[in-house]
Formats: sequence, structure tokens, C-alpha cells
Amino acid sequence: MISTPAYAARCDERAPIRLLIVDDHPIVRHSLISLLTAYGPRFQVVADASNAQEALALAHLTHPDVVLTDLQMKPTSGIELIAQLRQRQPALRFVVFTALTQEEHMLQAFDAGAAGFVVKEAQEGEVFKAIEAVMDGSTHYPATLGRALERRRQQPALTGRETEVLSLIAQGLTSKEIARKLGIDPRTVDAHRANIRQRFGLDSSAALLRFAMKTSDEGH
Repeated sequence: MISTPAYAARCDERAPIRLLIVDDHPIVRHSLISLLTAYGPRFQVVADASNAQEALALAHLTHPDVVLTDLQMKPTSGIELIAQLRQRQPALRFVVFTALTQEEHMLQAFDAGAAGFVVKEAQEGEVFKAIEAVMDGSTHYPATLGRALERRRQQPALTGRETEVLSLIAQGLTSKEIARKLGIDPRTVDAHRANIRQRFGLDSSAALLRFAMKTSDEGH
């Protein structure tokens, strides 16, 4: 806990931060509301939603400064919610509060517009630090995401052959089918798949397919 008189006094001196909390688990929403409101007027929860559809409507009605959202929600994920809200209300700031720790999901949320990330196993103080950071126009995320972003910045562009393979993966073709189409050995295709997965931190074949489909969509 960081609920010290000095911290509370510092919070009270600044303008309130209006918050919308989005999580499909009531106990998580209620716990966050209790945690945030315990610090006085600095953190003002104006609404909470159990899904993306509710969040879109409430964001329009309540005009929050920051949306604190989970990622794993159905039918619309937190990543999709962030992208949609950014289109509708560009001034909104986003903090992800999630149990997901895979680099792939963190990078997708970062690309969608999230500037703050707190994993659910973190200390309570991380939530406050993340919210204040994004309000100040900064970022707050785990070291794992920082390393993933640095690797991505240093990554060379895909080779011509890797681009071809990735495009065919996006179409749902297997390694054997890609090999026949490109006139190469299936083991070469597997090597290209492995190189792409390693370079972009993709931890499964499903993650590679999602990355391929996203890359294909961005190319059109």
C-alpha cells in the first residue's frame, strides 16, 4: 500500500482524474473502485463497465480522462475497445490492467493506443503510478514490454522471401502448401516461420497467424 498522508495530500493538490473502469469481472471492478476512491478526490471513478459495448456508451456520457481496462473480454477485447475509443475520443488516455503478460498482447495494446500497463499481480501502487504517468503524457509499463519495444525498434525489415511466406500464412496455407506455391522445400518454409516468430516475439503458431493477418491488412 502507498496510502500515506503525504501521498494523499499531494493527490488532493492536483485536479481530479476522471476514470472509467472496464472489466468483465465484478469483483475486479469493485476492488479497483474501492482502491482508487480510498485516496480521496484525486482519483474520481465516474463509471464502470462490464464489456466494451457498455464502455463505449459510458465514455460518451461521462467523458473520462483515463480508461482503465482489461484485455481479455468477449465479444470485444480490450485492444479493440482501445482502438474504437481512440477514434471516437482522441484525447482519452488508456491504462491496461490485465493478467496477460505475453509480449504479443502487450505490443498489440501499445499499438492500439495504451500508454500504461499494470499486470494484476503487481503491487497496488503500480495502478496509481500508471494513471498519473499517462495523464502527464508519459508511459508506464513492465520491463518485459520495454525490452520487446526495444527489440522491435532494432529489428531489420522482413526479407522479400519472408514477406512472401508471411503473406501466404495470412491466407491460411500450411508450410507444405506454401512450399509448393513458392517452389521451395517445406523445411525452408519452417525456417522462415521460426525466424519470423523469434524476431517478433511470437510465442505460438496462432500468434504468428494473427501477426501475418495484421501485417497483411496494414499492407492494403
